[in-house]
Amino acid sequence: MSEKTFTLSEDGTNRQFKLVMSSNSSSINFNLESQDNPNEKYELKNLTLPDLQKKNKIYKQFDSTEKVAEIIHDKLEKNNFVLRTGCILSLKCTNENNEEELIPFEIVKVASGSPDDELNRLRKENQELKAKLEKLGAGGEKAQPTGAAKSATEAPSSGPYVPPSMDQNGTIWERIDKCLKMKKEMKKTLEDINKRLNDAKARIDGFVDKAFANNPSTETKNKALGMITEVLMLRQGFKDVDRYHEIFKKEVKDKNIKFNAEEQEKFDDNMALLGKSFPYALTPFHQQIDHLFIQVVHNFFKEKNLRFYKPNEIAEVNQLKAKVM
Repeated sequence: MSEKTFTLSEDGTNRQFKLVMSSNSSSINFNLESQDNPNEKYELKNLTLPDLQKKNKIYKQFDSTEKVAEIIHDKLEKNNFVLRTGCILSLKCTNENNEEELIPFEIVKVASGSPDDELNRLRKENQELKAKLEKLGAGGEKAQPTGAAKSATEAPSSGPYVPPSMDQNGTIWERIDKCLKMKKEMKKTLEDINKRLNDAKARIDGFVDKAFANNPSTETKNKALGMITEVLMLRQGFKDVDRYHEIFKKEVKDKNIKFNAEEQEKFDDNMALLGKSFPYALTPFHQQIDHLFIQVVHNFFKEKNLRFYKPNEIAEVNQLKAKVM
């Protein structure tokens, strides 16, 4: 049995984890422990060569677990990885098209405390997730991610994504200014959505199929809902790109906001800028992102996944999907 220890920094935070990676001729094991909280532990055990080859075709070129272990060691030593909240360890690899891609490993948290404590925690997380989805489905104010949904909705470097039509942070003028900036820098706006979507897809691809291969736990089902909620919120932001002006006109009408003459002129000028046509040169990129959204959502909302949910457990997510797709 070969064993190596690494210190890994979590992306976007100051948290560090000790990773012990062990391997032999038949399997690879990961054990992580938070340097700040020794009770926070994660593990992934008995990862075999067929498991790896099923995860990504990059591994099909190798004929032994030891060789793959060497590759993983090398990437960890050279910091060619991303570690994100919830212990998603993604290795940076180059595919056959010479493009960089992330190959994620879902390293599962080791339960601590009594069975009753764990059950109560899961019930609480389920209630919080349901409340969050109800608020999002109604187009309400920004909801802070909690519990099982937290790891899925946190973006690596800029925090949870909130689409403009759901953002109630700041005054109406501050939010208009944010949208003006996104409209002016439309390529950057689309690139941000595209990056977040690809990151979310990598986490879903590395988690959902394996999670639903057997009877998933409540925690697993909640986590999967959190992941697809992130995608659906991104989809709302993607749709908002074409209707920034409509968002604020509707808010003014619904809230009966009254402007003085100077404010009204400023508001009208801003709405004219936000209502400008989508840049034609970005149409192919826009369509590419649209197709990826359709693919990711379709791959999640399959009967083989949905059969594990009761109608009330998936209702809010279905409502959000109907709204944004």
